[in-house]
Amino acid sequence: MSDSNLAVSEEQLLKKADGLRERIIEIKTQRRQLIEEVKNLREQRRKYITEKRDLVDKIKELREKRGKVLDELARLKEERDKVRQDLDMKREQLKIARQVAQKEGNVARISLKRLQKRLEELEWRQMTSVLSPEEEKRLINEISRLEEMIERVRKAREQVLSVLELEAEVKALRLRMSELTNRINELREEAGNLKQQIQSISSKIDDYNSKIDALTREIEERSRLIDDLTAQLDSLYQEYKETMIKLKEVKVAKQQGIAIEVIEKKRKEIEKKMARGEPLTLEELKILYGEF
Repeated sequence: MSDSNLAVSEEQLLKKADGLRERIIEIKTQRRQLIEEVKNLREQRRKYITEKRDLVDKIKELREKRGKVLDELARLKEERDKVRQDLDMKREQLKIARQVAQKEGNVARISLKRLQKRLEELEWRQMTSVLSPEEEKRLINEISRLEEMIERVRKAREQVLSVLELEAEVKALRLRMSELTNRINELREEAGNLKQQIQSISSKIDDYNSKIDALTREIEERSRLIDDLTAQLDSLYQEYKETMIKLKEVKVAKQQGIAIEVIEKKRKEIEKKMARGEPLTLEELKILYGEF
């Protein structure tokens, strides 16, 4: 090879090497930027995952709380149904008791004390007086009538007392019904509020899932780009290495007046020898790596 051809070849190789270096620097800059973007995206994704985990814990807590509220609501509804049955029964009993008491109302107001006093007087007279058979008979009939009246008054008063007791029971059952209804309404409202909170948090979790999935896709896309750039760098590094070896060969050939084709041929033979696993001499290694 002539000196002019060697000069042209050296100039071309230098130009090519400069272009490769610029391209390597450009790709490394792109890759570094992508790596930084991936780092930031992963940090953002970790932040979203942590925030989502907090919401998942919160929604679990709310669901447990709502479950307890619903259990209490079911228990109170069952109690209210029983109280309603008892109230209906007591109302019917009160209705009947009032009807009976109304019939015997005047009897219940008769003085039981006077009747008993009169009965005692008659009984004392019977024991202490000498009476004719007719008087004795009338006295016995009067005593019998008084005893019947006293028993009737007692029963009438018991009936009136029964009405009062039933009225008190009905009143207590109504009060309990009102308390249960108010508490049931409170629990229903609480359960509704908890449900709304759960739905709101579920919606937020869905949003986080969408954001996390989107970030994952971006990370994967940029990671593929980084892999592509890394492969390009490996190829460029290899090409740059080969160019520099050739450049060294050209310089040596120029210095020693050796044809570059001869060096290339010799290097290929050495590469084949190395591929076969045969040992290389120091001189051959220098030729192979452009250090001769």
